Amino acid sequence: MLATRMPKAKGLVALALPLLVLASCGPKQTETPIANIPAPLPENLPLVEPPPPPPVMIGKSKGEDLWHLRSGLNVAVLLCQGADNQAMVASYNRLLNVHKALLSTAAQSEVDHFRIGGGKKWQDAYDDHMTRVYNGYSGTLTREPFCSRSKAILEEAVADTTPAFTEKATVMLWELNKAAGIPDPDGKLARAALQPVASAEPVSGPSGLTARPR
Repeated sequence: MLATRMPKAKGLVALALPLLVLASCGPKQTETPIANIPAPLPENLPLVEPPPPPPVMIGKSKGEDLWHLRSGLNVAVLLCQGADNQAMVASYNRLLNVHKALLSTAAQSEVDHFRIGGGKKWQDAYDDHMTRVYNGYSGTLTREPFCSRSKAILEEAVADTTPAFTEKATVMLWELNKAAGIPDPDGKLARAALQPVASAEPVSGPSGLTARPR
C-alpha cells in the first residue's frame, strides 16, 4: 500500500511548484499603512437622567421656605468654623439687616401656620417643628458641601434686592437641602417640582422681628 501512495504525493508536489512560480511573477503588492485617528474616541459614558427642576414651593408657603432658609443659614454660620467663618457671619448679619422686613413677615407667617391650626398646644408644635429643622442641618453628614453652598447663598442673598431674594428663596432652600443631604422621604420635593409657577406667592409686610444667630 505504501508503494501505491508515494507517486501520488510526488505528483502533487510537482503540480504545486509551477503555481508558486507563477505567483512570484506577478506585481508585488505593498501594504497600505493604517491612517492615524486624528482625535481620541469619545468615552462610553452611561446614560444619565437630568436632575428634576427645583420645586416652586417646598414648605406650606413662600414665607415658610424663607424662614427655613434663614434657619439653615443660621446653622451654617455656627457649624462652619473654618477659614470662611468670619465672612459668613458678616454676610449673615447683613442678610438680617438688608431683608429685615421680609424675614420678619416670613417668621410671622410660620408662627401663624401653627397658631391657626394647632389649638392650645400650637407653641409646642411650632417649637418641635423648628427643632427638627435645625437638627436636620446641624446633623448633616456632608458638612463641606453644606458650608460651601451656604457661603455662596449668603453672598448672593445679601447682593439681591428683596423681590429678587423672595423669588429665589425656594431654589436656594432646595440647593441648601441638597448640599446638607436632607432627604425627601415622602417625595414632597419631587411633587412640588411639578406645581405651576403661579402658585408661588411673594411675601411682603411690615418689619418688627429680627433674627439673630443662636
